[in-house]
Amino acid sequence: MTRWLVVPVIVLCMLAGCREAAIEAPGPLEGSWKIVEIRVVSQRGEYTDPEPEPGLFIFGKEHYSMIWMPFGEPLLDFAEIWRPTDEEKLTSWNSIVVNTGTYTYTDSTVTTYPLVAKTPEFVGGFAVYDYRVVADTLWMEMTDCMSSGDVQDPGIGVYTMPLKLIRAE
Repeated sequence: MTRWLVVPVIVLCMLAGCREAAIEAPGPLEGSWKIVEIRVVSQRGEYTDPEPEPGLFIFGKEHYSMIWMPFGEPLLDFAEIWRPTDEEKLTSWNSIVVNTGTYTYTDSTVTTYPLVAKTPEFVGGFAVYDYRVVADTLWMEMTDCMSSGDVQDPGIGVYTMPLKLIRAE
């Protein structure tokens, strides 16, 4: 008789495991995304960089990381390796975006909350992006960005920078 109880118990455990796996399905942003196109749109016109410098966005279950170079200029080696001049530091600082932290999302927006960022006042602030995912392509466009002191990024409303990314894994 106990042998007949073992089979239903095993089946129930297997079904519970399937149910839990379904609950743990990854969100639409989860994974690694490589930037493949950057557009800049302003009142002065539109520019598309179809071969941008490397950039990688990583979205985990609750955490994200973004590192990218929006202005199409590669980082150059310093004249003296590991010892940049102030001018070299400034050039490097202006050419790369780096931040990581937590995020929340809906079906069309993602809000990032940086815990670490190259720009100190961004830590404690947030950025909001409209996004859409189609197959292995992600389109993102920032719609708002606030510092920790509730100061809006001065570029908001002046220009937009839609990004096109593809799955990197």
